[in-house]
Amino acid sequence: MHRFAISLTLLLIICLLCSGSAIGQERHYELSGTVTSQSGETLPGAYILINPGNRTISADDRGRFSVSLPAGEYTLQYQYLGMEQGVQQVDLRRNMNLRLQMKVKATGLRQVEIIARPSTDVNSTNMGSTYMDVKLLTKMPALLGEVDVIRSVSSLPGVVNAGEGTGGFYVRGGSADQNLVLLDDVPVFNSAHLFGFFSVYNPDILKSYTLHRSGISAKYGGRISSILDVKLEEGNTERMRFKAGISPVSAKFSMEGPVTQKLSIVIAGRAAYPTYLLKMFNSDNIKNSSADFYDVNVKAKYRVNENNSLTLSTYYSADNFKFPYDTTYNWTNALGSLKWDHQFNSNLSSTVTLAKSVYDNNVEGIAIGEEFNLNSGIDFEQAKVDFWYTGVNNNTMEFGGGVSNYTIEPGKLEPYGTSSLNPRILQRDNGVEYHAYVNDEIRLSPKLSVSLGVRYSNFSKIGPTDVYLYENGRPRSETSITDTLVYEDGKKVQTYQGFEPRAAIKYSLNEHSSIKASYSRSRQYIQLVSNTAAITPVDVWKLSNRYLRPQVADQWSVGYFRVEQDNSYEFSWEVYYKLLHNQLDYKDGAVLVLNPALEADLLHGDGVAYGSEWMVKKNKGRLNGWLSLTYSRALRKIAGDTPQETINNGDWYPADYDRPLNLNLFANYQLWPKWTFSSNFTYTSGRPMASSDSWYRYYGHIFANYTGRNQARMPDYHRLDVALNYDFNQGKKVEYTGSISVYNLYSRRNAYSAFFRHYYGSPVQGYKLAVIGVPIPSVNLNVKF
Repeated sequence: MHRFAISLTLLLIICLLCSGSAIGQERHYELSGTVTSQSGETLPGAYILINPGNRTISADDRGRFSVSLPAGEYTLQYQYLGMEQGVQQVDLRRNMNLRLQMKVKATGLRQVEIIARPSTDVNSTNMGSTYMDVKLLTKMPALLGEVDVIRSVSSLPGVVNAGEGTGGFYVRGGSADQNLVLLDDVPVFNSAHLFGFFSVYNPDILKSYTLHRSGISAKYGGRISSILDVKLEEGNTERMRFKAGISPVSAKFSMEGPVTQKLSIVIAGRAAYPTYLLKMFNSDNIKNSSADFYDVNVKAKYRVNENNSLTLSTYYSADNFKFPYDTTYNWTNALGSLKWDHQFNSNLSSTVTLAKSVYDNNVEGIAIGEEFNLNSGIDFEQAKVDFWYTGVNNNTMEFGGGVSNYTIEPGKLEPYGTSSLNPRILQRDNGVEYHAYVNDEIRLSPKLSVSLGVRYSNFSKIGPTDVYLYENGRPRSETSITDTLVYEDGKKVQTYQGFEPRAAIKYSLNEHSSIKASYSRSRQYIQLVSNTAAITPVDVWKLSNRYLRPQVADQWSVGYFRVEQDNSYEFSWEVYYKLLHNQLDYKDGAVLVLNPALEADLLHGDGVAYGSEWMVKKNKGRLNGWLSLTYSRALRKIAGDTPQETINNGDWYPADYDRPLNLNLFANYQLWPKWTFSSNFTYTSGRPMASSDSWYRYYGHIFANYTGRNQARMPDYHRLDVALNYDFNQGKKVEYTGSISVYNLYSRRNAYSAFFRHYYGSPVQGYKLAVIGVPIPSVNLNVKF
């Protein structure tokens, strides 16, 4: 850490000395502003071309931009997907703050060119962040007729889907719980509907979403792999608009528009009803199963005046899934945020946010003699304030802080009926986290910019709780407990804290390309305790405590980025290396559900992840899309004090999410003015697994013998999806769109899990379980008026 700080200080001194004369040659002024639609909604990611100089900059997630330029006359050309290009002349003789408004594009029949905005900003220090066009999302092939944010994110470099029927994803060698998934700045603890076939995000009201993998601003924290920041529309101020859609298994409706001159509202709802399809199968187990979900979004924005606005965003969802003879699953998400945005002046603005996220899960056993209810969940509350300052000294600064409160219900078992089970209630898990941060992006010269930031976090595990003490020299287990410490309500049990430095540097090779490098440290005080590779409804979240230390990651990245002059093509190549500390794994035969001494079955160790990511993207023309390729490794090392607390003899082994090769190809082609064809192909290496190479007999029973942790791999995963999209009435007051898509076109039976059986007189045989092994066609129709 000290070596990094010294090296960075020397680098900045050299940069300042080298660039000082260049800065002082001519007078520079700050040109800043906000890009909005005519209805007043900000357009995050809009890009502005500045001439002379042929310089391109992108608006941030609040639609704001800022650039330092020499005095003179400039022409600004600003673009956004689905909007008409705007042009404005500027005579820059002083610091200026602009408001650039854009009109919705009316697409005529002769228009066959598709234009998407670049996802790479070569002029900023941002790296490892990908902005996704929501309009392009609607063209991607859909599963069961519904386009999906999580599935589209999995097509980006360094990202791998956890598998069909799951809602998680892996980023740069991290587990699914190491991704902070946000909905209007509120954490989502289970982002899946129907075990991952749908996500919690309604595509009809999405405004933008960005995945941050490296070079992450200090304002983000709490997870060590990535940040998925999803924003919803705020509601237009012109007129009420409606959207509706239907597919064979789902229906949705949304409305947005003004209630008064100052108040706008967005209301959206979805429901899925696949149960009738399950009854078409021959298997009694499937035929007698049932599944459904619904979700509702309500968002209102009140514009008090030009400098103040209040925004309320809420979300609620409920899922139900039933196996016919033994188990029913139910889970709900309830999220809400209240924001106060204040503009002090053209340079300084702030946002005060109150947020709450409640995830509740219930598993019910319905088999005769085994009836029970098992409840678990998490209640998250947060209050924070964020400031943005655009200065005259060529810098953009972010700073702020906040407090978060966690209350976790790890498990409550209540038998009923004829059940012989004993009731059990685990103690609640309580914790408080404080954070403060500052992040400053400084433009040292026309070619050189740096971003420096630091985040401080402090976490305390608090009572009431009992803490077990274990005998020294023996593996932790229920039999080695020697004493119990009792902590009263509000009493601090354990405290962890530390600084999280962030730094990035950008050097422009020319107007179209640059080299960037970054370093970041991040901490995570909440972990998902699960024996599966992805997030499922029966998993339990656990806070750091006396034995469960926070996860820490240090990441270094360097990359080359290029965007062509007309933004038609872009290319990126990024290399990263991560050191991970206090990584979680489990003892053989660990009991994770309703275990009061859970820490006895958990192991800690170190990890390393490294890789190289390439992406080529075409943004203009009848054909657009991207090709992404990743080669990466994710390894773990668990070397405890005893053999029972050691995995694979203390040697390095592949993590559950180690998928070395990851290839994604997405293409969207405009066949005719109203017709587009899209396809998505994905290929990844098989997931590591424990493999059996022999068998043994025990009391007349035959068991498979496993030689080590993750020493084998499942078959490689690959899949092709296609879609044909049709726009019935482009540019009319009432617009109809429809699509026909096929998921898993060539019937690939990708393995979700594997198991082994032995039959006497023959070697151990491996078998795979495929969730989806046939093509799944779907059709959907949407109307907007």
